[in-house]
Amino acid sequence: MRVLLDLGYRDPALNLALDEAILGEVAVGRVEPTLRVWRNARCVVVGRGQRVEDEVDLGACRRLGIPVLGRASGGGTVYHHPGNLNFSLFLPLVPPWTGVRESQDLLSGLLAQAIQERFDTTSEGRDGAVFVGGRKVSGSAQLRRRALLHHGTLLFSPDAIPMEGVLLAHRLGYSPTGVPSRPAAVGDLSSLTGREVTIEDAVRTTLNAFRPLGCARGDAISLREWALADARVGGRSTGA
Repeated sequence: MRVLLDLGYRDPALNLALDEAILGEVAVGRVEPTLRVWRNARCVVVGRGQRVEDEVDLGACRRLGIPVLGRASGGGTVYHHPGNLNFSLFLPLVPPWTGVRESQDLLSGLLAQAIQERFDTTSEGRDGAVFVGGRKVSGSAQLRRRALLHHGTLLFSPDAIPMEGVLLAHRLGYSPTGVPSRPAAVGDLSSLTGREVTIEDAVRTTLNAFRPLGCARGDAISLREWALADARVGGRSTGA
C-alpha cells in the first residue's frame, strides 16, 4: 500500500480535491491502493446532501475567519482544526469494500484496536466511528467512484474553539431539512487519556491501524494528482 504523509497546511479546498483526484487514479489502476494522512487548518466541511445553513453557524465562522466547504462524500458536517488528524483510504471496489456497513465496521475496528493498544484504553468501533470512554474521537465518511474513498478524522488534542461554537448539530433545536449530521458526545485522546497526545502519536496510531491492509510503501503525491486536484479547485471557483 502506498502511504502519503501529507502534513503541511494548505488551502482546505485543495486538500479535499486531492482526495477526489487520488480516488480517480486508484479507480483506473494508475496507482496502487493508498493511505493518505493529512491535516487541515481550521475549517468546516459539510457532507454531500446537507444544507450549509442547517449545519453551520455562518456568522460565527465569518467572525472567526473559518472557511466553510463542501465535500463529495456523504455523512455529517465536521470541524477540522490543528488538534485533528485526517486520514484517507483509497481501496479497490472489491469485497469487503463494496458494502458500506461491512467496510465501515472493519476500518473503524482497525482504528479502535490501534488506539486501544497504543494508549491502553478501551475503545470501540461503531458505525464508522470510534469511541473512547463513550466519547467520539473519530468519525468517517465514504465515497464510491469505481473505487472506495474512506476518509475520517482522529481527534488527538482539544481546540480553543469548541465544536458547538460553529456546528449547529451540537446545539439545542437542531432540526435540519437536508441529510442530518449525527451529533455525539465528542472527546479527544489527550483529554480522555490524561496525557499529551502529539501529532506524532496520532500519525503512528493511524499507520499502525491500517498496516493490516498491506505492506506500507512511503511515497509522494504525484504531479498528475496535484494537477487534477488543482483543476478541480479551479473548476469549482468558476462555477464548473
